[in-house]
Amino acid sequence: MGKLLKRTCIGIVSVLAVIGLIIGGYQLKQQAEYNEMVRIVKSEEVKAIIEEDLNDIHEGALKEGNSIYSYQIDEKSIRHNPMGGVMFHIILNSDEKLVVYYTLQKDSRTGKIEYSGGGYSQEVGKLIGDGK
Repeated sequence: MGKLLKRTCIGIVSVLAVIGLIIGGYQLKQQAEYNEMVRIVKSEEVKAIIEEDLNDIHEGALKEGNSIYSYQIDEKSIRHNPMGGVMFHIILNSDEKLVVYYTLQKDSRTGKIEYSGGGYSQEVGKLIGDGK
C-alpha cells in the first residue's frame, strides 16, 4: 500500500509540475509580447507619428503657448489589436480626460510602422474647438 501511495503522489506532483511549466511559459510569452509592444510604442518612429498626428489635430501642437503642449503614452493602455497591430492611447497636458487613441500596424512590404486608426475624447474636441 505504501508504494502505491508514493507512486500516486509522484504522479500527481509530476502532472502539477507540467501544468505549472505550461502556465509559466505562456505568461513569459505574454510578457515578452507586451515588452515588444512597449518598445515599439516608445520608439522614435512612433514618436514622429504621434507628433505629426497631434499637428494634424491642432496646428502648432506641442509648441509653446499652444493648447496642446505635452503628451505622455499611457503604458497601461498598450495592447494587441485583434485585427493586427498595437493599440494604445496618450494623455495630453497631464489631464486624464484629454485622451488621443491610436492603432498602429507594420506595413508588410516596407516593415514601416504606420498609423491605421484612432480618434480622441470629447474633451480634446472641446480643447481644440472642433465642436464634438
